[in-house]
Order: sequence, then structure tokens, then C-alpha cells
Amino acid sequence: MTKREALSALAALAGGAALGQAGAARLFWRRGSRRLAAAALLGGGAADALLLYSFLVPNFPLRGQVFYRGRQDLSSVALTFDDGPRPPFTGQVLDVLKQEGVPATFFVLGENALRYPEAVLRMEAEGHRVASHGMDHDILMWARSWQITLQLKLAAQALAAAGVKDPAHLFRAPHGWLSPAAHRAATGAGYRVTGWTRGVWDTAAPGVDTIVSRTAELLKPGSILLLHDGWRGAQEEDRSQTVAALPHIISLARSRGLAFVTVEEMMHEANAH
Repeated sequence: MTKREALSALAALAGGAALGQAGAARLFWRRGSRRLAAAALLGGGAADALLLYSFLVPNFPLRGQVFYRGRQDLSSVALTFDDGPRPPFTGQVLDVLKQEGVPATFFVLGENALRYPEAVLRMEAEGHRVASHGMDHDILMWARSWQITLQLKLAAQALAAAGVKDPAHLFRAPHGWLSPAAHRAATGAGYRVTGWTRGVWDTAAPGVDTIVSRTAELLKPGSILLLHDGWRGAQEEDRSQTVAALPHIISLARSRGLAFVTVEEMMHEANAH
């Protein structure tokens, strides 16, 4: 399912619910129960808002537990990258991380790992953690259990075929959208569903200064930063702004006394609390 298809389905669901609530309100009104009619409309509006919120917000707890922030009483932050690998940007990101001595967690697409196995091998060889972003960036907002199981299986096979020896058992859903059934299936397969603290939106290529300034707002203890080193599909998006912003982000974090860790290390810190 594409992003547009998923959002269209959500809009249809919300619209259908709104029509049903309007019908109930009209029935109450015709029977003289104006308070009940108003309650149906107001309560229905709140229910629609909660429905939309639960689907569109990646860390919404009613769909299942998502790890999106570490301990705020420590100095750790986690740097993560989605949608890779893709040359030349993944290699450029790795160059910066190597020069700065910073670990990161890469949520890799299986199809890209098969295309560029040397990139995921370099990630692992240089001490970074390679995690799953699914096979092909399929939107999982409405996914059934078997669909996420297949995505995880194919992605794991792709990482193994690329030569990854010790992948992290972490899964980040594309856009953070994951149905309750898919969440249960992922955790049942031994994956820890992982989100992020807040988005930087570097995929929109807003400019290096903007990426840095947005990151500055959320560079706090326990933050999980989301950046992108790749993309999915025929449109080859430019990630050079993310690469150029990365040294500034690292420098800013260090000036605040923050230390970079992998997501797994942040999880261990949280479990030790």
C-alpha cells in the first residue's frame, strides 16, 4: 500500500464514522433529545479526532508500545537513519560518523540492502547497528499479521544475503504507521518496535541550516533523532543536505554535553532504570 492509498483509506473511514454520528444526532434531534443530539456530534468529533491521531502519530500507545525516547536523566542521544543504503549518501554519512567516532543505528530497507550490500557490510564493520525498515517501504497502517511477518522475513533474508552477521532485532515502520495487528506480529517475532522522538523532516530538503536548527530544538537527553540516508522508489532524492548537516549536529550535541549511543544501548539504559 502506498502512502496516498493509506491516507485515502483513513479519510474514508473517518468520513464514514462522521456520517454515522451525524445520522445518530439527527435521530435524537427529531425525537426531541437535543442534549443527546449535541452529545452525539461532540462525542463523535472527539472520536474522529482520536481515530485520526492514533493512526497518524507514530508513537501513539494504544497501537502497542513503541520505544521513542530514552532516559532523560542521562546524557545519551541516539542517531538513526532510515531508507538506506543508497550511494553516494550512505557512504558519505559513514565517512562523517567514522571521522567523528559516532555510532548510529541504520533502519535499512531490504531491497536496498540487496542492491548495495557493500554499504550495509560497512555499517556493521564500523560498529553501527543494522536494523529493519521492512523490505520495500510498504505502508503498514492497515497491515494484517501475515503482511508484517512477510515484510520482516524478506528483510531479514535480504540482510543475511548482503552478509550482515548480527542485525539488531529492531523494526521501524515506514512513516511510523503500524496497525495493532502488525505491531503484535512484529513483537511476537522478536522485534522491538522503534520510533523517534520528533521528526527533522530532512527528506523535504529544507536546507542545511534548517535541518540543523530543527535538530537543535530536540537535542536533549534521551532523544532519538531521525534522519535519512536513502529513499525508496524511482525518484532519486538528494540527501546531500543531510550529509552536510551531520557534522554540525554532532558538534552541537557535544557542546551540550550529550553522548551518542545506539538505540539498543539506549534501551539497555532504560531497562536498567
